[in-house]
Amino acid sequence: MLNATDPQLPAFIALDNALQAAVLEQSALNIDFFDETLDAYRFGSSRLEEKLLALLAEKYKNVPVDVVVAYGAAALAFAKQHQEAIWPGAAIVFNSVSNESLTDLGLGSRTAGVPVDLYFEETIELALRLRPETTRIVVVAGDSEADRRSLLKVRSLLESHKKTIDVQYLAGLSLADTEAALRALQDDAIVLYLTMFRDGSGSPLVPGDVLKQLASASPVPVFGVFETYLGQGITAGVITSYSAQGRRAGQIVARILGGEDPAAIGIDVPVSAGCMADWQQLNYWGIPEHLLPPDCDVRFREESAWEQYYWQILAVLTVVLVQSLLIILLVLNRRRLGRAQSALQSEYALRADSEKNAALLQRRLTRFSRQRSLGAMAATIVHEISQPLIAIQNYTQAARRRFQGNGADKPKILELLGKIQGQAERAGAITQRVRALVNSNEVQMTRVSLSTLIDEVIPMLESDCATAGCRIHYQPADNLLPVMVDPLQIQLVLLNLLSNAVHSVSRSGSTERVISIATRMFSSELVEVSVTDDGPGVPPDQVEQIFEPLYSDKAGGMGMGLSICQDIVGLHGGRIWYEANPAGGAIFRFTLGTSDL
Repeated sequence: MLNATDPQLPAFIALDNALQAAVLEQSALNIDFFDETLDAYRFGSSRLEEKLLALLAEKYKNVPVDVVVAYGAAALAFAKQHQEAIWPGAAIVFNSVSNESLTDLGLGSRTAGVPVDLYFEETIELALRLRPETTRIVVVAGDSEADRRSLLKVRSLLESHKKTIDVQYLAGLSLADTEAALRALQDDAIVLYLTMFRDGSGSPLVPGDVLKQLASASPVPVFGVFETYLGQGITAGVITSYSAQGRRAGQIVARILGGEDPAAIGIDVPVSAGCMADWQQLNYWGIPEHLLPPDCDVRFREESAWEQYYWQILAVLTVVLVQSLLIILLVLNRRRLGRAQSALQSEYALRADSEKNAALLQRRLTRFSRQRSLGAMAATIVHEISQPLIAIQNYTQAARRRFQGNGADKPKILELLGKIQGQAERAGAITQRVRALVNSNEVQMTRVSLSTLIDEVIPMLESDCATAGCRIHYQPADNLLPVMVDPLQIQLVLLNLLSNAVHSVSRSGSTERVISIATRMFSSELVEVSVTDDGPGVPPDQVEQIFEPLYSDKAGGMGMGLSICQDIVGLHGGRIWYEANPAGGAIFRFTLGTSDL
């Protein structure tokens, strides 16, 4: 890769990158690239040529080279002259060389490439199109050989414009003098910047850096023909893409490496050029974009807020629209709700009265249900209360006999009076429990032993059990925890279940009629109680109905017992259910909490 100028120039970097990429894309070979530079535009080539020749010959003495890529006319001339001494047998592919230079140099049999045209005349016409008020064209060029060659071509082109436009050349001056001359220009001028590899004082320069300095000093637009000048200060130009040039040359290199004869490839046609413009410079100089050709490539365009944030703006507008619609709907709904609220005021008042009446009726119904249930168990209650009354009667008669006998036995009399008092208190407790059960509307929770409650209930059914010819068996569980319940209500549940069991076994044909009560820990927080009988059980088609109010299988029964049991157990945070006894009969189970639920 033999470069005629500074290898760090943006133009060379763009050409070289595009060329190497094209070679690697089209060739499957393992390719090595070597970069060399003459830097002839800034320092000249003649005085260093002999030493450079010796250096390169020694460097590549044992390195076979297949293709030498020459960037620029000076590089092509050097490669053509010293090809056999440095790179014997290598093909030469040129790039960035004008047709005029190719004619002067002549080509060997193993040379191919892509010539380049610099579109100075087309750029001048574009500049006059954008600045129709122009009366002067100022041409800026340096003092190197390459600078003078470009200047010579432009001079011949501008001869045709001298009759209508004044032409001024700022060439061969020092950079400072050139800048000063530009600052003095009037608004009717334009500047055509060529290259400045070296100024009149002999200082080597980088054309792009010089352009940036001069464009910032110029009071009028600057135009140019090189792609790398865009973004450095030129406004527009008719320009060839360096990437396109590099790709074209890379394709030729790949073909030669693939075995094609360079002579058969020959000289390719130049890469076409097109209008290129700097959007920021157009805006700075107030040049309307519509003056550009339709296919002009406008670069560095700053997008409008709509172009940059198109989707974001659409999203915001959508949100605003949706919010507006929602607000409208909310306002309409509020109006409708206001009208509905006014219409419902009377209904709310009626509903409040209805709820009060319903609550009152519910309380009355609950009390009525309890009273009816107690009525159904009146015989049991009468039997229970008659026992302490009979005991009181017996103890009273015994005490009377003690008083009537000779030598009243005072200690025995006191003992009998104590028993009379105990039985009276027992009768009073029974009446209090019945009264509380009938009148109470609230659950009075207390922590009690479930076994104690069961032991108190079983004696209430002794008379019924004797009539039915059955017995009640209860074996307390060892690990049973106390329960948090209303004792009276849970005893009512037990009375209901045991009464039903006694009634059921009375219809059984079994000679061994046993009602079993069992307790166990259902979980860490629940205790389970079960009442099992060996009666006929519940018909399968009636299982779903037994806990419903008014269901009964007893003659004259109200059907409220199991319904009340379900309500009471539910108030205690438990549940009650029925199971068929596998041995025949029924099992009723319910759970109670060991803590305050």
